[in-house]
Amino acid sequence: MEIPKSSRYEIKMQTEPLMLPQLRSWLRVHSSGFYKPYADRQVNNVYFDTPYLGSFGENLAGVSGRRKTRLRWYGKEMNNIQATLEIKCKRNLHGWKDSQSLSRQLNLYDTSWVDLIKSIRDRLKPNIQSHLDSACWPVMLNHYQREYYLSFDAKVRITIDFSQVVYDQTLYAFPNLSFSTPLADKVVIEVKGNKIHHRRIAEIIAEIPLQVSKHSKYASGMEAIFF
Repeated sequence: MEIPKSSRYEIKMQTEPLMLPQLRSWLRVHSSGFYKPYADRQVNNVYFDTPYLGSFGENLAGVSGRRKTRLRWYGKEMNNIQATLEIKCKRNLHGWKDSQSLSRQLNLYDTSWVDLIKSIRDRLKPNIQSHLDSACWPVMLNHYQREYYLSFDAKVRITIDFSQVVYDQTLYAFPNLSFSTPLADKVVIEVKGNKIHHRRIAEIIAEIPLQVSKHSKYASGMEAIFF
């Protein structure tokens, strides 16, 4: 898997929810002058996998180069949503996406997964369509709250995600939006920037007293579902 020039350098950290106020304080006094460029919002995802859970297995095994397919939208609505299908790629600390916004609004309340996937697939570019064809089993829906921070020089972005809720989709013909899976809440911090700014990212992380750690919301959600 070749890393494109447009890839981002991504570092993750995590902490407990009770540390959220302290984390916000650290960013307010950070020497990089972080500010909030726009409002907080809810992030929603439907993750797709192969019948043998290939993406999940690669994550657990720590495969350095891997892909996952997801449908993403923002806000609290589950009907009349304007979503984007994303193929998220990762190789070591580098991440990038191949994505396509869907021209048709989707309704998760009264559409079966079979019909929903068909309506999505018919409008995709061939390269993205092939990824969905290879991993078209809807296995998990999640949503969480996200806060956005940008450094004063606009080179580094930090997102803070918390209050994740997970819904198992593996045995449902229609989207399961009612029965959530118990999940230990974590605050996930992602520090992101163009790969040419990796030293700048390292300097920023040095001022945040948390350990760098691996974390996948998809993997943690699937572990809660199956284990």
